[in-house]
Amino acid sequence: MDAQQTASLLRDPLGEATRVVRFRAPVDPEAPADSEVTPDEVAIVIADACPATGFASYSTLDLARFPTNVTADDGRPIRTELITVGRVGFRAQADVLARCAFAVAGGSMHVLPNSLIPGAVAAVDDGRAMKHVLLVVPFCWTDLEILIDEGDAVTTWLQVVPISDSEFEFATRSGTDALFARLEAAGADVSDIDRAPVV
Repeated sequence: MDAQQTASLLRDPLGEATRVVRFRAPVDPEAPADSEVTPDEVAIVIADACPATGFASYSTLDLARFPTNVTADDGRPIRTELITVGRVGFRAQADVLARCAFAVAGGSMHVLPNSLIPGAVAAVDDGRAMKHVLLVVPFCWTDLEILIDEGDAVTTWLQVVPISDSEFEFATRSGTDALFARLEAAGADVSDIDRAPVV
């Protein structure tokens, strides 16, 4: 699925009033001179007033071109796009999503529901209560088709949910399913980058 197809699929859940921002890969001064970061750029679509006034939705457009190290039962590769929601006042949410996209595209993780990406928020704004992210099946956009069968591959969406240090530690001890259950039971406002932790 290319960026144009992804944008078309996002039209209903995110609306027409969107813009696209391109993010360059962060430079790692510790990386060997001959190493490459894959990709060198990711595109993020931003939709204000979605899913409601005061919020903004953010989605990758071209992440599905990179492997996730996950296959369907029949052996076809599963590709992933990422989506998240934030308060309009925290525009750095787009940067957080870009960080997550670079982590996924780097190919060093298995991209599954309830996977963790350590430090994704802290790398962008360490002053926030949330520091890491949990990838979950999207639940904020009722019109989002989260599983696309493309014949030779399958593309899914995963929602980026910012989590705190204590939640991250709980997830590593008790499992990410247990953390998601706690977030759900507490009715955690996952759009609030400074919400109170549930553990």
